[in-house]
Amino acid sequence: MKTILSFVTLHTADYAKARAFLTDVLGFEATEERVGANAFVSASGAGLALREVQGLKPPLGGGITVYFIVPDVQKYHDELVGRGADIAEPLHPMPFGQTFSVNTPDGHLLGFYEA
Repeated sequence: MKTILSFVTLHTADYAKARAFLTDVLGFEATEERVGANAFVSASGAGLALREVQGLKPPLGGGITVYFIVPDVQKYHDELVGRGADIAEPLHPMPFGQTFSVNTPDGHLLGFYEA
């Protein structure tokens, strides 16, 4: 069976902190908002959702990295450093190009690369 990735949800126990990180630090734009849930949907593909879930124990995001394509990875990296993002992996070469990753407040690993 062929599938198409629709969206990825990041679970958080502190919704306000996680939402502020995605919008204020990473610069993501919210496209849909509900109480305790938010969507950051891209017209070009899969979306990212944030959902408040109480009772989950850290690490919430262990074991996976969600990657995003950005138009200028060096510029975006420098912007995130300036905004105080927790850089998990510094800018480095990979087979698909330069990449770096950040830790979210809940321990999710988000990667960025230029394509």
